[in-house]
Amino acid sequence: MEPELKNFTDNVDAWIKQIRKEFTKISDLPSVVTENIDNTQHNYELIYELKDEIEELKQEINALKLIQIISLKKDKEVQQKKIN
Repeated sequence: MEPELKNFTDNVDAWIKQIRKEFTKISDLPSVVTENIDNTQHNYELIYELKDEIEELKQEINALKLIQIISLKKDKEVQQKKIN
């Protein structure tokens, strides 16, 4: 085989290997995209759950504040009665 033909054949083989490698990457892409979509959806679900929990905590904090205010008013009334 002439050196030029051998060189050409080697180059073609290298190109084919490169093309196959690139095609494999492209064929793997849909599974990666699907996984990312699923992960993103899961993250959104977690975010919405956390938002709901935060709202519940805010309501509980407001309830505790009201209880504390009522307790302080009662304590103040008791102290006023003791003074009088």
